[in-house]
Parts: sequence; structure tokens; C-alpha cells
Amino acid sequence: METRFRASHPLYKILGLCCFVVTVVFLLQRSNISLELGELQSSPRSRILAKPKPQLYYVKTPKCQIPYVDPFNAEVMEIYKPQVLVTCSNESDLVSTEYNEKLKRHILHIDDEVALQLLNFTEAEYNCFYREIKYRSQADTYDNLSAKKYFTDGYVVPQHVEGMVVECQTAEDPKVVLQKDAFVFVQHQPLPKDLQKPRAARKPSVIMYGIDSLSRINLRRTMPKVFSFLQGAGWYEMQGYNKVADNSFPNILAILSGYSERTAREQVCDTNKAGCLDEMPMMWKYFKNASYLTGYAEDESNSNHFSYLKPGFTRKPMDFYFRPMLRALESELDVYRLPEHDYMRYCLGRRMANRYIYDYGRQFAQRFVHERPIWGMFWSNHFSHDDPFMPSAMQDKVLGDLLDFHADGAFEEMIMIFFADHGTRFGKLTRLQEGFLEERLPMMFIYLPPWFRETYPTYVQALELNQHRLSSNFDLHNTLKHIVEIGGTPDGPVLPKSFDCPTCQSLFYPLPVDRTCSQAGIAEHWCTCDPYKKIMGQTWTNTIAESVIDRMNEYFVHKNLSQLCSNLTLNYVHKTEMKTGLDVQWYDELKQVETAVYRIKFKVAENSADFQATVVYNNVTQNADVDVEKISRTNTYKEDSTCIEDKLAKLYCICFSDLKS
Repeated sequence: METRFRASHPLYKILGLCCFVVTVVFLLQRSNISLELGELQSSPRSRILAKPKPQLYYVKTPKCQIPYVDPFNAEVMEIYKPQVLVTCSNESDLVSTEYNEKLKRHILHIDDEVALQLLNFTEAEYNCFYREIKYRSQADTYDNLSAKKYFTDGYVVPQHVEGMVVECQTAEDPKVVLQKDAFVFVQHQPLPKDLQKPRAARKPSVIMYGIDSLSRINLRRTMPKVFSFLQGAGWYEMQGYNKVADNSFPNILAILSGYSERTAREQVCDTNKAGCLDEMPMMWKYFKNASYLTGYAEDESNSNHFSYLKPGFTRKPMDFYFRPMLRALESELDVYRLPEHDYMRYCLGRRMANRYIYDYGRQFAQRFVHERPIWGMFWSNHFSHDDPFMPSAMQDKVLGDLLDFHADGAFEEMIMIFFADHGTRFGKLTRLQEGFLEERLPMMFIYLPPWFRETYPTYVQALELNQHRLSSNFDLHNTLKHIVEIGGTPDGPVLPKSFDCPTCQSLFYPLPVDRTCSQAGIAEHWCTCDPYKKIMGQTWTNTIAESVIDRMNEYFVHKNLSQLCSNLTLNYVHKTEMKTGLDVQWYDELKQVETAVYRIKFKVAENSADFQATVVYNNVTQNADVDVEKISRTNTYKEDSTCIEDKLAKLYCICFSDLKS
């Protein structure tokens, strides 16, 4: 008997329900797809995918386009790790200092409550004494510490004392050291007679606050609070500021003397020879001749600007020169280095090394900026040189320094230059797509006090305009000399401008809108103005790297180093880019041409050393036109070239004695 199913049968209901569910799922999926497509077309993220955002620029002029870099882009955020501040001591200060404005003297204070804690709340007696740090006749060192001088709370520091090591210990044997510390003092000096007379015009003081290896990109990334402060009234960021050389010394030399090392050797003296740095026409000499009081300090004696593979000074170069004090602190106090960065001294006794520097700079401003014009440069290496992300741990300290200057009223009197020598030169950041810009675009901010802005409105207008035009170290040099001339007599001498860049000028005058790197004294290898296009999958670029390596090996022969430095051989090419020019469209695929400018990054077999070169290469003759001394070393080289002292050649030399298997 045939069975017939009715519509009311349970199986029909189940089949109907299944069909309904399938239909709903299909419609929902379709709806979701439409919704997703709608969101893709309307959301900001999808708009980027559908239509790229227009490129932003630090500088966009007819002859120079420096692209803006997002400091928090996806590529860098994969490696960026904000650092935690490492403190050097958790103890409260047993001995502290204050400056008595009425007496014009420094006072030492002893905190009995801290002593009680250090004595484990016993009734044991203790004594405190100091030993004075004395200068030698030579500029770069100090005498052994003087004999012990015991003191009690409220002790007035003698005016001749510029630094001391302080120690408090139990009175009974065996003596136990409760705490050891050190202090440096900027002692007040009365105004000389020529400055007691009314001035013809008000002279601005200048404080240069420097941090090693910090690009404008990395400042935004690691110190956003500091960057926010620098957006305040009176601050101007030179967004087109482009370094002119590889490492610290030649970039700082360009600012302070207006010379490159090469032309200094030809025109003045060889900076590698003792006595030369005394003879160089350094900026502080011009300020001193204009009745400015001068000061200078760095926080690492082995790696400072004038003594790292350089002879330093044979006589005291400035009125207040910190290096002998620093040598004493490094010798007499316990030194702590961060485990992962064992090169730079991080702690000197109970304080971070750079705290001594900026305390010295602040004292220098406190003592004198309201009385007379001053020039000072205060520079920190120890927290930024070896780790590009360590500034994130220091941002509150650096912001505190700026706020302290503000609280002291120093910004009412002085021009501040908040700057770096270059960006990160080796390590993680250099391997990013934007590593070229990270290295070549140091931060550069200039602050003008209110009275200066009111008195010289055309200078302010020029500085505002120049924020988005190409500028260099040589322009800053001319600006500093311009400041020296301000407030001088109308018939005073016109100071010589930068020797190495006759087309450079003061930033208080408008820079040309069509300025090129060569007009700013910036060599091709350091120039960030021109676009380059990456060459994809082209093995013929190996011959470019091999030709560059040939020039490097010839350099060793020319410098008489071939007996010490191994010949280099190509391991592989990391990346090759070809210069396209501002008036050339970006190609989908770059083809081999007869002669072009290439930027090539490669690794050699010897110790896996990495280099980056800018080279004019002829693909027919296979000839490479490259300045070897402008080739960048992009990984650390401190263990590769221990056999030589030549500061430039150390970048390229892999010593036979340092070769690794």
C-alpha cells in the first residue's frame, strides 16, 4: 500500500525548517558581504586600501621632498619596546646641596633622619667629609683628590671648590661607609667692569641641549611628552634639517667651526693632531670675544666629541669645562653599566651620568643668565647612543630638565637649541624601510624668548618659513654667529660664515625655496631630498656592490692599512635602490640603464659587516664612482677594528687580528 505524506507530516516540517534556515543563512551571508564591502568603501582603513593617502612631507619644495615618517607605523611597532627607567640608588640623600642666593654660595646639608635609617636606628656616631676635585694645568684631566675636609650640617662650600667627592662613615672602627656621593658646583663670578655699563642692545644667551643619536622621528616615538612641550609658543622645529656627515664629530665640528674635517686639515690644521682643536676657530671663541661666559659638558669621557680617537684640548677651552670633573667622577665613584649595553657608563655613583651634566647646565644658567649673556653646550650620550628605544625611559627626566629651565625663568632670557647630531646609525631601526631617514634626520628645535620675538619680528618670520625648507649644520653655524653679531656695535666686525658651505646662511633669513642639498653643504650620500626606487629581484646589482668593495680595498692600500685590514669580499646585497629624481615618474619596474645613481646596502663576508653606499655606477664600464669615506657602516664595529686608531678607517677596516671564523 502506497504511503502518502501530507504537508502536515512531521518530516515536511523538518524539511521546511531546514530550507528556511539555509535561505536565512544565505541572505545573512550576502548581507554581511554587502555590509563588509560597504564598510570597506566607507571606513578610513578601507579608504587607505582603496585609495592611498597622499604622501605627507617634512619638506616639499621644487628641489627637495623629504617624506614624513609615521613614528608608529606597523613595521616599527613590531620591534618598538618602550624601556623602563633604571635608577642608580633607591636611598634618600644623606648629603644634599642648595644655593643661597643672598650669600651667592653653595651650602651642604646632612639629613639626620636618613643617617638614622642607614645606621639601622642605632645611636652610633658618624662623620662626613669631602675631598676636593682639583684641575690640573692640562685641560682634560684632574689631580688626585685633596685631603679629607670634615664638615657638619650647614657647611658653606668655599668659593674655589668646583667639585667634591663626599663620604659619610661610622665614627668607630671598623668604619662602615654609610653613603658616598659627588657634587659639582658652578660658582658665581661677579660681573666684569665692562659689563657693568648699560648695554647698547640686549644680547640673547644661548643654551644648546644635545642628545646623541636621536632623530626627529624617534623623538616623536620615544619622547611624546617632550615633543608636546616643544610645540609650545616660541619653539620652531627645523623639519628640513639634514645631517652633513656620518657620526658625531664631523656633524658637531660643522656646527661649531663651519668646517668639515677634510677642509679643516687643508685650511687650518689636522684635527687628529695634538693642539689642533685648541687652534680651530670654534664657536665658543666668538661668543667669548663678545663678552659671553662659556660652558661645556658631556657625560661620557671615552666617547665625547673631542676625545674619542681625537687628541682633545691641551688647555681649558671654556670658562666652565666639565671634562676634568667627569674624569674624576668616573675614576672615584662606583660605575654601573647596563647589562645589555656594556659600553657606556650608565651610573656614576648614586646618579645617572647625564644627571651631572644637566645639573651643571642648569646651575650655569641659574648663576648667570639673568646677569650677563652666556653660551653653553650640554650633551648626553649614555642613554641614547646604544639603544634607540632607551630615550623612552628618560623622557620624564628630559621633560623635567626643560620644565626646570622654565621654572628658573631662563627661557625669558635665552635662545635654546634642542638638538641631536644624527639619528640611529646602526641596529634595528636602520633595517626598516625608513631607516635611511631615521639616520639622516636628527631632531632640531630652536626656541626664541618673548623679548627676542618682539624685537626681531623678521627673524621670527624667517624661522617660521625655514621650518619646512632644507637646512643643515652649516646654516646653524651661521645662525650662531648671527646671534653673536646681534647686540654688537654697528661698526663691529662681520664674522666669517661657514667655510665649507659658502651658499649657507643664517636661519634668521629666508632660505631659498628651490634649495638643493649641494647648496646646503649636504653630500649626495646624506641627502634625503630625492626619491629612490627599490630594484626588485635583479642579480645584476651584485656587480655594483663588488665595484664599491673594490674601491674600499683600494682605500686600504692608499691609507697604508692593507697589512692590518683584510680585503673585503661580497657576501650578499640587502637592497639596491635607484635614484629617480623629483621630475621622474615612479616606474613599476626599473630597468638597467647605462649610468645612474644607486643606493646599495650590502654585507661582506668578513665578520658579516654591513655597509650602505651611494654610488654613481656605469653599467657598461662597470666603474663605480664613490667616496669611500662617505660609505655608512650600519652595524656595530667596535670589535672589528681594534688594530687601528684612524677614526674614519675604523668604519671600514676588519682587522686580520679581529677576523672571526
